[in-house]
Amino acid sequence: MASSSPRPAAPAADLTDATADPEDTVLLEDLQKAIDLRRREDFDRVLDAREPGELVEHATLTDAALDRHVLGIDALFVVGDELFGYLFRPENGWGSGAGTKEREAPGFTPHFRRVQLGQSGGPDAFGCFSCHSKGGQDGAGTQSQNAFMRGDGDRTGSADQRNAPHLLGLGPIALLAREMSAELQAEAAGASEHARASGQRIEQALTAKGVSFGKVVANPAGALNYGGVQGVDLDLTVKPFGWKGHQPTLRDMAEESLHLHQGLLSSRIQFAIRDGTLDPAPYGQGTWDDVDQDGVSLEIESGMLTTVVAYLAQLEAPTVRPPRDPALLDMWAAGRTYFDQVGCAGCHVPTLELKDSKLDARAPLPPGDGHPSFIVDVAKDGDGPKIEPKYAGSTTTYLVHLFSDLKRHDMGDALASPSPQGEIPARMFLTRPLWGLAETAPYLHDGRAPTIQDAIVLHGGEASAARDAYLALDDHARASVRVFLASLSREPKIFVP
Repeated sequence: MASSSPRPAAPAADLTDATADPEDTVLLEDLQKAIDLRRREDFDRVLDAREPGELVEHATLTDAALDRHVLGIDALFVVGDELFGYLFRPENGWGSGAGTKEREAPGFTPHFRRVQLGQSGGPDAFGCFSCHSKGGQDGAGTQSQNAFMRGDGDRTGSADQRNAPHLLGLGPIALLAREMSAELQAEAAGASEHARASGQRIEQALTAKGVSFGKVVANPAGALNYGGVQGVDLDLTVKPFGWKGHQPTLRDMAEESLHLHQGLLSSRIQFAIRDGTLDPAPYGQGTWDDVDQDGVSLEIESGMLTTVVAYLAQLEAPTVRPPRDPALLDMWAAGRTYFDQVGCAGCHVPTLELKDSKLDARAPLPPGDGHPSFIVDVAKDGDGPKIEPKYAGSTTTYLVHLFSDLKRHDMGDALASPSPQGEIPARMFLTRPLWGLAETAPYLHDGRAPTIQDAIVLHGGEASAARDAYLALDDHARASVRVFLASLSREPKIFVP
Protein backbone atom coordinates (compact mmCIF):
# COMPACT_ATOMS: atom_id res chain seq x y z
CA MET A 1 0.00 0.00 0.00
CA ALA A 2 1.17 3.53 -0.71
CA SER A 3 2.47 5.48 2.27
CA SER A 4 0.80 8.72 1.23
CA SER A 5 -1.58 10.15 -1.33
CA PRO A 6 -2.04 13.64 -2.74
CA ARG A 7 -4.90 15.82 -1.54
CA PRO A 8 -6.72 16.87 -4.72
CA ALA A 9 -8.76 20.01 -4.82
CA ALA A 10 -12.53 19.87 -4.51
CA PRO A 11 -14.48 19.73 -7.78
CA ALA A 12 -16.56 22.87 -7.45
CA ALA A 13 -19.29 21.60 -9.77
CA ASP A 14 -20.23 18.88 -7.28
CA LEU A 15 -20.56 21.15 -4.26
CA THR A 16 -24.21 21.78 -3.48
CA ASP A 17 -26.08 23.73 -0.83
CA ALA A 18 -27.31 20.51 0.77
CA THR A 19 -25.75 21.51 4.10
CA ALA A 20 -27.98 24.57 4.47
CA ASP A 21 -30.84 24.46 6.98
CA PRO A 22 -34.28 24.47 5.32
CA GLU A 23 -36.29 27.65 5.68
CA ASP A 24 -39.21 27.79 8.08
CA THR A 25 -41.73 27.92 5.23
CA VAL A 26 -40.27 24.73 3.75
CA LEU A 27 -40.36 22.99 7.13
CA LEU A 28 -43.97 24.03 7.65
CA GLU A 29 -44.95 22.76 4.21
CA ASP A 30 -43.23 19.41 4.86
CA LEU A 31 -44.88 19.15 8.26
CA GLN A 32 -48.30 19.86 6.78
CA LYS A 33 -47.77 17.17 4.14
CA ALA A 34 -46.82 14.66 6.82
CA ILE A 35 -49.87 15.56 8.93
CA ASP A 36 -52.19 15.33 5.91
CA LEU A 37 -50.74 11.90 5.08
CA ARG A 38 -51.34 10.68 8.62
CA ARG A 39 -54.91 12.00 8.65
CA ARG A 40 -55.64 10.29 5.32
CA GLU A 41 -54.21 7.01 6.59
CA ASP A 42 -56.23 7.21 9.82
CA PHE A 43 -59.44 7.97 7.92
CA ASP A 44 -58.93 5.13 5.46
CA ARG A 45 -58.09 2.69 8.25
CA VAL A 46 -61.27 3.46 10.19
CA LEU A 47 -63.37 3.44 7.03
CA ASP A 48 -61.99 0.03 6.12
CA ALA A 49 -62.69 -1.25 9.64
CA ARG A 50 -66.32 -0.26 9.19
CA GLU A 51 -66.59 -1.88 5.78
CA PRO A 52 -63.71 -4.16 4.74
CA GLY A 53 -62.63 -3.57 1.17
CA GLU A 54 -62.93 0.22 1.22
CA LEU A 55 -59.17 0.62 1.66
CA VAL A 56 -58.17 -1.05 -1.59
CA GLU A 57 -60.89 0.82 -3.47
CA HIS A 58 -59.23 4.09 -2.42
CA ALA A 59 -55.95 2.73 -3.80
CA THR A 60 -57.33 1.55 -7.14
CA LEU A 61 -57.91 3.25 -10.47
CA THR A 62 -59.56 1.48 -13.38
CA ASP A 63 -58.59 1.92 -17.01
CA ALA A 64 -61.95 3.61 -17.56
CA ALA A 65 -61.13 6.21 -14.92
CA LEU A 66 -57.69 6.74 -16.48
CA ASP A 67 -59.29 7.14 -19.91
CA ARG A 68 -61.44 9.96 -18.55
CA HIS A 69 -58.55 11.47 -16.55
CA VAL A 70 -60.81 11.50 -13.50
CA LEU A 71 -57.76 12.32 -11.37
CA GLY A 72 -54.85 14.61 -12.14
CA ILE A 73 -51.23 13.64 -11.81
CA ASP A 74 -51.00 14.87 -8.19
CA ALA A 75 -54.02 12.84 -7.13
CA LEU A 76 -52.70 9.78 -8.95
CA PHE A 77 -49.54 10.04 -6.85
CA VAL A 78 -51.66 9.98 -3.67
CA VAL A 79 -53.62 6.94 -4.88
CA GLY A 80 -50.36 5.21 -5.80
CA ASP A 81 -49.00 5.94 -2.35
CA GLU A 82 -52.08 4.27 -0.86
CA LEU A 83 -51.57 1.19 -3.04
CA PHE A 84 -47.86 1.00 -2.21
CA GLY A 85 -48.72 0.94 1.50
CA TYR A 86 -51.70 -1.40 1.22
CA LEU A 87 -51.53 -4.79 2.96
CA PHE A 88 -53.04 -7.24 0.47
CA ARG A 89 -55.50 -9.82 1.74
CA PRO A 90 -56.76 -13.24 0.62
CA GLU A 91 -59.85 -11.65 -0.93
CA ASN A 92 -57.52 -9.56 -3.15
CA GLY A 93 -55.80 -12.73 -4.40
CA TRP A 94 -52.88 -12.61 -1.95
CA GLY A 95 -51.28 -16.05 -1.78
CA SER A 96 -51.65 -19.05 -4.04
CA GLY A 97 -52.52 -22.72 -4.11
CA ALA A 98 -55.74 -22.72 -2.09
CA GLY A 99 -59.11 -23.21 -3.72
CA THR A 100 -62.42 -21.49 -3.06
CA LYS A 101 -63.55 -24.05 -0.46
CA GLU A 102 -60.46 -23.57 1.68
CA ARG A 103 -60.70 -19.80 1.45
CA GLU A 104 -64.29 -19.83 2.68
CA ALA A 105 -63.28 -21.56 5.91
CA PRO A 106 -63.35 -19.29 9.00
CA GLY A 107 -59.99 -17.75 9.80
CA PHE A 108 -58.39 -18.93 6.54
CA THR A 109 -54.99 -17.46 5.70
CA PRO A 110 -52.93 -18.59 2.69
CA HIS A 111 -49.53 -20.14 3.27
CA PHE A 112 -46.82 -17.54 3.80
CA ARG A 113 -43.67 -18.83 2.10
CA ARG A 114 -40.44 -17.30 3.42
CA VAL A 115 -38.42 -19.15 0.77
CA GLN A 116 -39.86 -18.76 -2.69
CA LEU A 117 -40.70 -21.84 -4.72
CA GLY A 118 -38.84 -21.77 -8.03
CA GLN A 119 -40.30 -19.27 -10.47
CA SER A 120 -43.64 -19.30 -8.65
CA GLY A 121 -42.46 -16.98 -5.90
CA GLY A 122 -43.80 -16.60 -2.37
CA PRO A 123 -45.84 -14.89 -1.14
CA ASP A 124 -43.26 -13.53 1.27
CA ALA A 125 -44.75 -10.09 2.04
CA PHE A 126 -48.20 -8.53 2.40
CA GLY A 127 -47.34 -5.17 0.84
CA CYS A 128 -44.75 -3.30 -1.16
CA PHE A 129 -43.65 -1.11 1.75
CA SER A 130 -42.89 -4.22 3.83
CA CYS A 131 -39.39 -4.39 2.30
CA HIS A 132 -38.91 -0.79 1.17
CA SER A 133 -38.69 1.36 4.28
CA LYS A 134 -35.07 1.69 5.43
CA GLY A 135 -33.91 5.30 5.29
CA GLY A 136 -37.46 6.53 4.80
CA GLN A 137 -40.53 5.78 2.73
CA ASP A 138 -39.79 3.91 -0.51
CA GLY A 139 -36.34 3.08 0.85
CA ALA A 140 -34.30 -0.09 0.91
CA GLY A 141 -34.61 -3.23 3.02
CA THR A 142 -32.53 -4.62 5.83
CA GLN A 143 -30.89 -8.02 5.47
CA SER A 144 -33.62 -9.60 7.60
CA GLN A 145 -36.03 -8.54 4.84
CA ASN A 146 -34.07 -10.30 2.11
CA ALA A 147 -36.10 -12.21 -0.46
CA PHE A 148 -35.09 -15.86 -0.89
CA MET A 149 -35.77 -16.26 -4.58
CA ARG A 150 -35.89 -19.28 -6.89
CA GLY A 151 -35.59 -21.70 -3.98
CA ASP A 152 -37.23 -25.00 -3.05
CA GLY A 153 -39.92 -23.34 -0.92
CA ASP A 154 -38.32 -24.54 2.30
CA ARG A 155 -34.53 -24.22 2.76
CA THR A 156 -32.93 -20.79 2.70
CA GLY A 157 -29.73 -22.40 1.40
CA SER A 158 -31.54 -23.42 -1.77
CA ALA A 159 -32.39 -19.84 -2.68
CA ASP A 160 -30.75 -16.83 -4.31
CA GLN A 161 -30.94 -14.00 -1.77
CA ARG A 162 -31.87 -10.50 -2.84
CA ASN A 163 -31.78 -7.35 -0.73
CA ALA A 164 -34.48 -4.81 -1.53
CA PRO A 165 -33.02 -1.65 -3.13
CA HIS A 166 -34.47 1.81 -2.58
CA LEU A 167 -36.98 2.99 -5.17
CA LEU A 168 -36.02 6.65 -5.53
CA GLY A 169 -35.32 8.09 -8.96
CA LEU A 170 -36.80 5.16 -10.88
CA GLY A 171 -38.59 7.41 -13.38
CA PRO A 172 -35.42 9.01 -14.78
CA ILE A 173 -33.69 5.61 -14.81
CA ALA A 174 -36.51 4.08 -16.85
CA LEU A 175 -36.29 6.88 -19.40
CA LEU A 176 -32.48 6.70 -19.61
CA ALA A 177 -32.75 2.99 -20.41
CA ARG A 178 -35.33 3.70 -23.09
CA GLU A 179 -33.10 6.26 -24.79
CA MET A 180 -30.00 4.07 -24.51
CA SER A 181 -31.84 1.12 -26.05
CA ALA A 182 -32.98 3.28 -28.96
CA GLU A 183 -29.40 4.47 -29.55
CA LEU A 184 -27.95 0.95 -29.56
CA GLN A 185 -30.66 -0.45 -31.80
CA ALA A 186 -30.30 2.43 -34.25
CA GLU A 187 -26.54 1.85 -34.45
CA ALA A 188 -27.03 -1.84 -35.20
CA ALA A 189 -29.72 -1.13 -37.79
CA GLY A 190 -27.49 1.48 -39.41
CA ALA A 191 -24.62 -1.00 -39.67
CA SER A 192 -26.88 -3.55 -41.34
CA GLU A 193 -28.17 -1.00 -43.83
CA HIS A 194 -24.67 0.28 -44.59
CA ALA A 195 -23.38 -3.24 -45.19
CA ARG A 196 -26.17 -4.06 -47.62
CA ALA A 197 -25.71 -0.79 -49.49
CA SER A 198 -21.93 -1.13 -49.76
CA GLY A 199 -21.70 -4.88 -50.12
CA GLN A 200 -18.94 -4.86 -47.52
CA ARG A 201 -18.45 -6.14 -43.99
CA ILE A 202 -19.18 -3.37 -41.46
CA GLU A 203 -18.02 -3.33 -37.85
CA GLN A 204 -20.03 -0.97 -35.68
CA ALA A 205 -19.15 0.12 -32.13
CA LEU A 206 -22.18 0.21 -29.84
CA THR A 207 -22.21 3.28 -27.61
CA ALA A 208 -25.09 4.87 -25.73
CA LYS A 209 -24.69 8.05 -23.69
CA GLY A 210 -20.94 7.52 -23.74
CA VAL A 211 -21.15 3.95 -22.42
CA SER A 212 -19.62 1.20 -24.58
CA PHE A 213 -21.64 -1.96 -25.10
CA GLY A 214 -19.15 -3.68 -27.39
CA LYS A 215 -19.82 -4.01 -31.10
CA VAL A 216 -21.83 -5.71 -33.82
CA VAL A 217 -20.57 -6.88 -37.19
CA ALA A 218 -22.76 -6.80 -40.31
CA ASN A 219 -21.88 -9.06 -43.24
CA PRO A 220 -22.36 -7.84 -46.85
CA ALA A 221 -25.91 -9.20 -46.86
CA GLY A 222 -26.74 -7.11 -43.79
CA ALA A 223 -26.96 -10.00 -41.32
CA LEU A 224 -25.68 -9.02 -37.87
CA ASN A 225 -23.26 -10.92 -35.68
CA TYR A 226 -23.79 -10.05 -32.01
CA GLY A 227 -20.78 -11.91 -30.64
CA GLY A 228 -19.07 -8.69 -29.61
CA VAL A 229 -22.00 -7.28 -27.62
CA GLN A 230 -21.17 -6.60 -23.97
CA GLY A 231 -23.28 -5.90 -20.90
CA VAL A 232 -26.71 -6.06 -22.55
CA ASP A 233 -28.98 -8.68 -24.11
CA LEU A 234 -28.63 -9.39 -27.81
CA ASP A 235 -31.85 -7.48 -28.52
CA LEU A 236 -29.87 -4.41 -27.35
CA THR A 237 -32.57 -3.47 -24.85
CA VAL A 238 -31.05 -1.90 -21.75
CA LYS A 239 -32.80 -3.38 -18.73
CA PRO A 240 -32.21 -1.17 -15.68
CA PHE A 241 -34.31 -3.03 -13.09
CA GLY A 242 -33.37 -5.98 -10.93
CA TRP A 243 -29.92 -6.62 -9.47
CA LYS A 244 -28.93 -8.41 -12.65
CA GLY A 245 -30.75 -6.03 -14.98
CA HIS A 246 -33.48 -8.34 -16.26
CA GLN A 247 -36.53 -6.07 -16.50
CA PRO A 248 -36.74 -3.21 -19.04
CA THR A 249 -39.63 -1.13 -17.69
CA LEU A 250 -41.23 -0.02 -14.46
CA ARG A 251 -44.39 -1.82 -15.46
CA ASP A 252 -42.59 -5.12 -15.98
CA MET A 253 -40.82 -4.73 -12.64
CA ALA A 254 -44.04 -3.93 -10.76
CA GLU A 255 -45.95 -6.80 -12.36
CA GLU A 256 -43.20 -9.30 -11.53
CA SER A 257 -42.81 -8.03 -7.96
CA LEU A 258 -46.52 -8.30 -7.21
CA HIS A 259 -46.45 -11.89 -8.43
CA LEU A 260 -43.27 -13.01 -6.68
CA HIS A 261 -43.80 -11.27 -3.34
CA GLN A 262 -47.59 -11.13 -2.94
CA GLY A 263 -48.77 -13.98 -5.17
CA LEU A 264 -50.86 -11.56 -7.23
CA LEU A 265 -51.35 -12.07 -10.97
CA SER A 266 -52.06 -9.32 -13.47
CA SER A 267 -54.84 -9.61 -16.01
CA ARG A 268 -52.17 -9.41 -18.73
CA ILE A 269 -50.56 -12.60 -17.43
CA GLN A 270 -53.91 -14.37 -17.26
CA PHE A 271 -54.91 -13.37 -20.80
CA ALA A 272 -51.49 -14.37 -22.16
CA ILE A 273 -51.88 -17.82 -20.57
CA ARG A 274 -55.39 -18.06 -22.01
CA ASP A 275 -54.10 -17.18 -25.49
CA GLY A 276 -51.20 -19.64 -25.28
CA THR A 277 -48.50 -16.97 -25.55
CA LEU A 278 -47.17 -17.43 -22.01
CA ASP A 279 -46.04 -20.58 -20.21
CA PRO A 280 -48.35 -21.08 -17.20
CA ALA A 281 -45.81 -23.17 -15.25
CA PRO A 282 -44.33 -20.31 -13.15
CA TYR A 283 -47.81 -19.16 -12.13
CA GLY A 284 -49.72 -22.31 -11.18
CA GLN A 285 -51.64 -25.28 -12.45
CA GLY A 286 -55.19 -23.95 -12.55
CA THR A 287 -57.30 -22.70 -15.44
CA TRP A 288 -56.27 -19.40 -17.02
CA ASP A 289 -58.79 -17.37 -15.00
CA ASP A 290 -57.44 -18.74 -11.70
CA VAL A 291 -54.09 -20.20 -12.66
CA ASP A 292 -52.66 -19.80 -9.15
CA GLN A 293 -55.70 -21.61 -7.69
CA ASP A 294 -56.44 -19.10 -4.98
CA GLY A 295 -60.14 -18.72 -5.73
CA VAL A 296 -59.74 -15.14 -6.98
CA SER A 297 -59.84 -14.37 -10.69
CA LEU A 298 -59.42 -10.59 -10.88
CA GLU A 299 -56.32 -9.68 -8.86
CA ILE A 300 -54.24 -6.97 -10.53
CA GLU A 301 -55.89 -5.18 -13.42
CA SER A 302 -54.17 -2.84 -15.83
CA GLY A 303 -55.28 0.33 -14.04
CA MET A 304 -53.67 -0.83 -10.80
CA LEU A 305 -50.35 -1.40 -12.55
CA THR A 306 -50.60 2.04 -14.12
CA THR A 307 -51.17 3.50 -10.66
CA VAL A 308 -48.02 1.79 -9.33
CA VAL A 309 -45.96 2.93 -12.33
CA ALA A 310 -47.16 6.53 -12.05
CA TYR A 311 -46.36 6.54 -8.34
CA LEU A 312 -42.85 5.10 -8.73
CA ALA A 313 -42.09 7.45 -11.62
CA GLN A 314 -42.94 10.46 -9.44
CA LEU A 315 -40.72 9.57 -6.49
CA GLU A 316 -37.96 11.97 -5.54
CA ALA A 317 -34.45 11.78 -6.92
CA PRO A 318 -31.64 11.17 -4.41
CA THR A 319 -29.25 14.00 -3.74
CA VAL A 320 -25.71 14.73 -2.56
CA ARG A 321 -25.44 16.01 1.02
CA PRO A 322 -21.85 16.99 1.82
CA PRO A 323 -20.86 16.96 5.51
CA ARG A 324 -21.01 20.18 7.52
CA ASP A 325 -17.77 19.75 9.44
CA PRO A 326 -14.96 21.64 7.61
CA ALA A 327 -12.43 18.81 7.98
CA LEU A 328 -14.92 16.24 6.73
CA LEU A 329 -15.91 18.57 3.90
CA ASP A 330 -12.27 18.61 2.73
CA MET A 331 -12.20 14.81 2.85
CA TRP A 332 -15.48 14.69 0.93
CA ALA A 333 -14.06 16.85 -1.86
CA ALA A 334 -10.89 14.76 -2.03
CA GLY A 335 -12.93 11.56 -2.02
CA ARG A 336 -14.93 12.69 -5.03
CA THR A 337 -11.70 13.05 -7.00
CA TYR A 338 -10.24 9.76 -5.77
CA PHE A 339 -13.50 8.09 -6.85
CA ASP A 340 -12.60 9.01 -10.42
CA GLN A 341 -8.86 8.39 -10.09
CA VAL A 342 -9.07 4.78 -8.88
CA GLY A 343 -11.57 3.88 -11.62
CA CYS A 344 -14.87 3.60 -9.75
CA ALA A 345 -16.44 6.07 -12.16
CA GLY A 346 -15.67 3.75 -15.08
CA CYS A 347 -18.79 1.73 -14.24
CA HIS A 348 -20.47 3.97 -11.66
CA VAL A 349 -20.71 6.80 -14.19
CA PRO A 350 -21.61 9.87 -12.12
CA THR A 351 -23.97 11.52 -14.60
CA LEU A 352 -25.96 10.47 -17.65
CA GLU A 353 -27.90 12.96 -19.75
CA LEU A 354 -31.61 12.50 -20.38
CA LYS A 355 -33.30 14.12 -23.38
CA ASP A 356 -36.98 13.33 -22.80
CA SER A 357 -38.42 13.54 -19.28
CA LYS A 358 -41.92 12.33 -20.25
CA LEU A 359 -43.03 8.80 -19.32
CA ASP A 360 -46.40 7.26 -20.22
CA ALA A 361 -47.52 5.31 -17.16
CA ARG A 362 -50.01 3.27 -19.16
CA ALA A 363 -49.37 -0.02 -20.91
CA PRO A 364 -48.30 0.16 -24.56
CA LEU A 365 -50.91 -1.11 -27.00
CA PRO A 366 -50.73 -2.32 -30.61
CA PRO A 367 -51.14 0.36 -33.30
CA GLY A 368 -54.79 1.32 -33.70
CA ASP A 369 -55.74 0.14 -30.20
CA GLY A 370 -54.52 3.27 -28.48
CA HIS A 371 -55.96 4.86 -25.38
CA PRO A 372 -55.33 8.26 -23.85
CA SER A 373 -51.87 8.42 -22.38
CA PHE A 374 -51.14 9.37 -18.78
CA ILE A 375 -47.90 11.29 -18.90
CA VAL A 376 -45.60 11.70 -15.93
CA ASP A 377 -42.91 14.36 -16.23
CA VAL A 378 -40.13 12.90 -14.08
CA ALA A 379 -38.43 16.31 -13.94
CA LYS A 380 -41.48 18.04 -12.50
CA ASP A 381 -44.25 15.79 -11.15
CA GLY A 382 -44.44 14.28 -7.69
CA ASP A 383 -42.03 14.50 -4.80
CA GLY A 384 -38.89 16.63 -4.90
CA PRO A 385 -36.06 17.01 -5.33
CA LYS A 386 -36.14 16.24 -9.06
CA ILE A 387 -33.56 15.92 -11.78
CA GLU A 388 -32.53 19.31 -13.12
CA PRO A 389 -31.90 20.69 -16.60
CA LYS A 390 -28.36 20.82 -17.89
CA TYR A 391 -28.75 24.46 -18.71
CA ALA A 392 -30.81 26.95 -16.70
CA GLY A 393 -34.19 27.54 -18.27
CA SER A 394 -33.77 24.64 -20.70
CA THR A 395 -36.09 21.64 -20.90
CA THR A 396 -34.21 19.70 -23.57
CA THR A 397 -31.51 17.93 -21.57
CA TYR A 398 -31.51 16.82 -17.95
CA LEU A 399 -28.67 15.63 -15.74
CA VAL A 400 -29.25 12.37 -13.90
CA HIS A 401 -26.60 11.90 -11.20
CA LEU A 402 -27.21 8.18 -10.70
CA PHE A 403 -23.60 6.84 -10.62
CA SER A 404 -24.27 3.92 -12.96
CA ASP A 405 -23.75 2.97 -16.59
CA LEU A 406 -26.89 0.75 -16.58
CA LYS A 407 -24.74 -2.04 -17.98
CA ARG A 408 -24.05 -5.57 -16.74
CA HIS A 409 -20.55 -6.50 -15.61
CA ASP A 410 -18.72 -9.62 -14.45
CA MET A 411 -18.26 -9.16 -10.70
CA GLY A 412 -16.16 -12.26 -10.06
CA ASP A 413 -16.66 -15.51 -8.18
CA ALA A 414 -17.01 -14.00 -4.71
CA LEU A 415 -20.21 -12.17 -5.64
CA ALA A 416 -21.58 -14.76 -8.06
CA SER A 417 -25.16 -15.87 -7.47
CA PRO A 418 -25.79 -19.59 -6.83
CA SER A 419 -26.97 -20.04 -10.41
CA PRO A 420 -27.66 -18.02 -13.56
CA GLN A 421 -30.83 -15.95 -13.64
CA GLY A 422 -32.43 -16.88 -16.93
CA GLU A 423 -29.79 -16.21 -19.57
CA ILE A 424 -27.77 -13.91 -17.30
CA PRO A 425 -24.64 -15.66 -15.97
CA ALA A 426 -24.11 -16.07 -12.23
CA ARG A 427 -21.18 -13.61 -12.15
CA MET A 428 -22.97 -10.85 -14.07
CA PHE A 429 -24.72 -7.97 -12.30
CA LEU A 430 -26.07 -4.59 -13.33
CA THR A 431 -24.00 -1.64 -12.11
CA ARG A 432 -26.01 -0.60 -9.10
CA PRO A 433 -26.82 3.14 -9.09
CA LEU A 434 -25.08 4.65 -6.09
CA TRP A 435 -27.33 7.67 -5.59
CA GLY A 436 -29.10 7.28 -2.24
CA LEU A 437 -26.40 4.82 -1.11
CA ALA A 438 -25.98 6.29 2.39
CA GLU A 439 -29.46 5.21 3.49
CA THR A 440 -29.34 1.63 2.20
CA ALA A 441 -26.94 -0.42 4.35
CA PRO A 442 -26.36 -3.36 4.27
CA TYR A 443 -24.89 -3.33 0.78
CA LEU A 444 -24.61 -5.55 -2.33
CA HIS A 445 -27.26 -7.71 -3.92
CA ASP A 446 -27.73 -9.97 -0.90
CA GLY A 447 -26.92 -7.50 1.85
CA ARG A 448 -23.77 -9.35 2.87
CA ALA A 449 -21.69 -6.15 3.28
CA PRO A 450 -22.50 -4.19 6.47
CA THR A 451 -20.25 -1.25 5.51
CA ILE A 452 -19.15 0.63 2.41
CA GLN A 453 -15.61 -0.66 2.96
CA ASP A 454 -16.83 -4.27 2.95
CA ALA A 455 -18.79 -3.69 -0.25
CA ILE A 456 -15.78 -2.23 -2.06
CA VAL A 457 -13.44 -5.03 -0.98
CA LEU A 458 -15.86 -7.69 -2.23
CA HIS A 459 -15.81 -6.29 -5.77
CA GLY A 460 -14.07 -8.60 -8.23
CA GLY A 461 -14.06 -9.52 -11.90
CA GLU A 462 -14.17 -6.38 -14.04
CA ALA A 463 -14.07 -4.27 -10.87
CA SER A 464 -10.81 -5.83 -9.60
CA ALA A 465 -8.55 -3.08 -10.92
CA ALA A 466 -10.60 -0.30 -9.32
CA ARG A 467 -10.81 -2.23 -6.06
CA ASP A 468 -7.05 -2.78 -5.99
CA ALA A 469 -6.40 0.88 -6.78
CA TYR A 470 -8.65 1.87 -3.90
CA LEU A 471 -6.84 -0.51 -1.55
CA ALA A 472 -3.50 0.94 -2.67
CA LEU A 473 -4.50 4.37 -1.33
CA ASP A 474 -3.41 5.31 2.16
CA ASP A 475 -5.85 5.21 5.06
CA HIS A 476 -6.80 8.87 4.79
CA ALA A 477 -7.49 8.68 1.07
CA ARG A 478 -9.61 5.55 1.44
CA ALA A 479 -11.53 7.25 4.22
CA SER A 480 -12.07 10.23 1.91
CA VAL A 481 -13.69 7.97 -0.69
CA ARG A 482 -16.00 6.53 1.96
CA VAL A 483 -16.92 10.01 3.22
CA PHE A 484 -17.84 10.99 -0.33
CA LEU A 485 -19.96 7.86 -0.85
CA ALA A 486 -21.71 8.50 2.47
CA SER A 487 -22.91 11.84 1.05
CA LEU A 488 -24.93 10.12 -1.68
CA SER A 489 -28.14 10.36 0.26
CA ARG A 490 -31.72 11.62 0.08
CA GLU A 491 -33.41 14.82 1.13
CA PRO A 492 -34.56 14.65 4.79
CA LYS A 493 -38.33 14.46 5.14
CA ILE A 494 -40.66 14.99 8.06
CA PHE A 495 -42.62 11.86 8.89
CA VAL A 496 -45.44 11.62 11.40
CA PRO A 497 -45.51 8.00 12.67
